[in-house]
Amino acid sequence: MVVIHDSAAFQSALNQAQSHLSVGRVRDASLLAVDLIRQHPRDPRPLSLMASVHLAADQPERALSCLEQALNLAARDFSLRIRIGQVLARLGRRQDALTIADQIDPKDLSSAGLADGLGTLYTHCDEPSRALPHFERAVLLDPSSVDFRYNLATAQRMVGALDAAENSLDEVIGQAPHLSAAYLTRSDIRRQTLDRNHIPELLSRLAVDSLAKADRITLQFALAKELEDVGRYAESFAALTAGCALQRSTSRYDVGTDVDTLTALTRRHTAEDLKIDQGGDPTEEPIFIVGLPRSGTTLIESILAAHPDVTAPGELPAFPIACVNLLADQGFRNLTKLAFVEQSLGLPAAKLGRQYLAMSRPQTGSTLRFIDKLPLNYLYAGLIARALPNARIIAVHRDPMDTCYAMYKTLFTAAYPFTYDLSDLGTYYLAWRDLMEHWQRELASRWLVVNYEDLVADPAGQAERLLVHCRLSRHEGCLAYAGRQGGVSTASAAQVRQPIYRTSIGHWRQYATELEPLRRQISARFPETG
Repeated sequence: MVVIHDSAAFQSALNQAQSHLSVGRVRDASLLAVDLIRQHPRDPRPLSLMASVHLAADQPERALSCLEQALNLAARDFSLRIRIGQVLARLGRRQDALTIADQIDPKDLSSAGLADGLGTLYTHCDEPSRALPHFERAVLLDPSSVDFRYNLATAQRMVGALDAAENSLDEVIGQAPHLSAAYLTRSDIRRQTLDRNHIPELLSRLAVDSLAKADRITLQFALAKELEDVGRYAESFAALTAGCALQRSTSRYDVGTDVDTLTALTRRHTAEDLKIDQGGDPTEEPIFIVGLPRSGTTLIESILAAHPDVTAPGELPAFPIACVNLLADQGFRNLTKLAFVEQSLGLPAAKLGRQYLAMSRPQTGSTLRFIDKLPLNYLYAGLIARALPNARIIAVHRDPMDTCYAMYKTLFTAAYPFTYDLSDLGTYYLAWRDLMEHWQRELASRWLVVNYEDLVADPAGQAERLLVHCRLSRHEGCLAYAGRQGGVSTASAAQVRQPIYRTSIGHWRQYATELEPLRRQISARFPETG
């Protein structure tokens, strides 16, 4: 242990630890943090540093403990309060995170960084409209920061201020042409046209030999989107394939592991094994919308959200986190996916339901019903039906090829790793269909299948089906849906604000030749495909 006495050496040690973290040397940073905490037990900074170490090691609970200890030493440090809120949101404790955010008076935040941090906290809680004024203040206090302006642009996009978002992104790119995420966000904001696009600019950036792989991936997806918008389909698919191949090369993903998990769910999570109808919380509040990404889940959410008795807080991570927490309470930690399938059968139904409801507050508590639109809840549908026997579940289906192509052309953030290889995509899709058919058999009246194509062809009729299934009164606002007005944080933020349109149906046929291997793979099981 190196004893650090003077303030210059103390700050130097803090800086060195942060430098270690920035290059992934978590152990070296941890050793320095431990020494600093021992030598300076009344200083909150080493504890804050250790929190960063724990976050880098994916240990948010330990990070939270360090931050709370640091706050006890510096009760007026608003940066610590904001960080605590952000960690709570990461842990799925949105109610606690929002409570912290709401207790902070913006007048107490004297710096742009703190204003941006509070905006980020609200964003993590899926509250973009409440985040927006804090990002605006951050940019006002420090107009030179591209990070603050980029955060502002993302919030503007989420709340539907698309022209303002594009202007903000233009400024970000003008100041920091190396910030590749800004190009993709800007490309996605609107449909590009022949006389108004960024294709030459994107090609110019991609020609830079020194681009990092992550930047090249992002720019390839942006280029593919803009080329598709202007009808240059062959070039678009070539750019997309290049981007997907690069993204796929960044991981060791094995689709077989996920297929084994889906298969295990169909085998072990039956109504009998789950003891559905035996226990559970009796609430009728939750409406779950499940399905593959880009399949129309946000559209259905928007139709139901037009009902005055329904709140749509977005994609809530609460149910998976509640399962993990209860399993940890039973001594099961860091389970494999297959072990999770098995051990989750023993979760106490009523307690799981209550914990899910508690973790979902307060965003879900203002109306009689609320929507949970986390797509991956299709993995937990049996557990949901057991823990919340009166909840309604809506399963969204879309044409297999349109579904797969829509996923293939989307760059997801740390999710859906099967979407970057056409063979993986087809393999996962077939296993997913098996699981969805299993749930339909086992969950009976709780489960409603809605086909995206039927919804587009007859929105009023399908809206009526949705209302009946969810035991909601007839409401003209749902039957005459004309575009989402609230905050949307998913990849559909721009599209969902438009009236229902048909142009996405059969869009995959623009790439029929390139997607033929995928079509053959799926049609072997579903001959009507294509």
